[in-house]
Amino acid sequence: MGFSALLAWSPAAAWAQDASAAATGMKAACRADYRAHCVGNDPAAPIAAACLSQFYVNLSKNCQAALNAYNTPKSDAEPE
Repeated sequence: MGFSALLAWSPAAAWAQDASAAATGMKAACRADYRAHCVGNDPAAPIAAACLSQFYVNLSKNCQAALNAYNTPKSDAEPE
């Protein structure tokens, strides 16, 4: 098995895929909240998440859930 195949099956690669999915979910769920509170910030996921976290209590429930998912990487021990 080549290095790229090993990398594709590594826990780090799995976490990166989960993080990417969480970032996509956060962007979709928090679009209106981002516009209301963070529009002047860089929309890159880590920066947007940091900004949105400052306004957590004011966010929609869907955005809060998506932000929680983004900030809580899935561990290898958790079942899918």
